[in-house]
Amino acid sequence: MRWAVLLSGTLLYAALYSAVPLLPALERLFGAPPGSAGLGISLPFIALVLFSPLVPRLRLPVGRVVGGGLLGVGLLGGFAALAPTLGLWLVARALQGVAAAAVPGLSLALLPRLFPKRAQEMAGLWVAGNVLGGGLGRALGGFLGEVVGERLALLLLALPAAVPAFWLLRERETLTLPAPSYNLRAWPLYLMGFSLLFINFFVANLLPYRLEGLGLSKAQIGGVMLAYLAGIPGSALTGPLVRRLGEVRAVRLAFSLVVLGLLVQLPERSFAIVLGFVGMMAGLFTAQGICGGASGRQGSGVSSTYVAAFYLGGTAAGLVYPPFLHLGAGPALGLAALIAALSWGLAKRALEGGAGRSPA
Repeated sequence: MRWAVLLSGTLLYAALYSAVPLLPALERLFGAPPGSAGLGISLPFIALVLFSPLVPRLRLPVGRVVGGGLLGVGLLGGFAALAPTLGLWLVARALQGVAAAAVPGLSLALLPRLFPKRAQEMAGLWVAGNVLGGGLGRALGGFLGEVVGERLALLLLALPAAVPAFWLLRERETLTLPAPSYNLRAWPLYLMGFSLLFINFFVANLLPYRLEGLGLSKAQIGGVMLAYLAGIPGSALTGPLVRRLGEVRAVRLAFSLVVLGLLVQLPERSFAIVLGFVGMMAGLFTAQGICGGASGRQGSGVSSTYVAAFYLGGTAAGLVYPPFLHLGAGPALGLAALIAALSWGLAKRALEGGAGRSPA
C-alpha cells in the first residue's frame, strides 16, 4: 500500500492537469470563446473542495476508498476525452474531480501511519510525485496534442490513473484512520494552502495564452510546462530543509522565491517568462511540502480541510483569470505577488500554532 499511495499522486495529477496546455486548442475544437474551457480546470477542483472534507467520514478501509477514487479518475477522464461537446466535457471533468476527492486528503493523513519515522520526508516525496505528475501531464498534454490530437492526448494521460487502483482495491490490509477532527483554529494553514494553488493555477492558466501570443506552438508550450519539475528538488528535500531552518524560516524562504519568480516574469520575453516560472514553481512546491506535512500530522479532518482550501484556491484562480487575458501581465503578476506576501506573513501563526503540531 505504501508505494501505491505515493504513486497515486503522480498519476492523478498527470490526468487532471493534462488539459492545461490544451485550453486554447480545446476551445477551437468545441467552437467556444477564449477562456470558456478554463471551467474544465476549475470544475474538478470545485468538486475536490466540496467532497474532500466528507471523504474521511466514510467508514471503509482507506485503501479501497483511495483505490476507488483513482479508478473513477481514470475512467471518467477517458469519457471526457471522447466528449462530443464542451458541455459534456465539463460534466465529465467535474465528475472526475468528485472521484479525485478520495485521494489527496486521505493520502496525507496516511503518511504518518505508513511511515511513522519519516512522515515529513514522505510528505515531501508525495508532493514531489505530484509535481512530477503535474509537470509530465502538462508537458505530454501539449506534446501529444500536437502529435496525435487533443482527444487522444487526454485519453492516454487519464487511463494510467487506474493502475494503482487495482493494487489498492486488492489490498488485504484493512487499514482505517481515527474519526476525523476538524480544527477551525488551523485557518492560517488553510489560507496558505489556498494561496499555493491560487498562484499556481492563476499564472499557469494565463501562461499558454501569453506564450502563444509570442509565437510558441502547442508542443513548445507543453515543453515550458516541464518547469513544474523544478518543484521536485524542493519538495523532495523538504525534510532536510525543515531540519536545518525550521518550518517557519523554510516556508518563508520558499515564498520569497515565489515573489522573485513572479517579478522575473514581467518582461514580454519567453526566456524571462520561463526562468521566472521555474523559480516560482520551485518555491510553491517547497512550501506545499511543508504545509502538507503540517496538515497530515493533524489527522484526516485537518488534512482534508487543508486539501479543500488548497483546491478552493485553484478553483478561484480558474474563475478569476479570464479578465486578466486582456489586462496584460503586470496586474496578474502583481496580484499573485501580493497573495504570496500575505502567506509569508502568516507562516509563523500557521506553523508555530496548533495547526503545525501533532495532536496530543
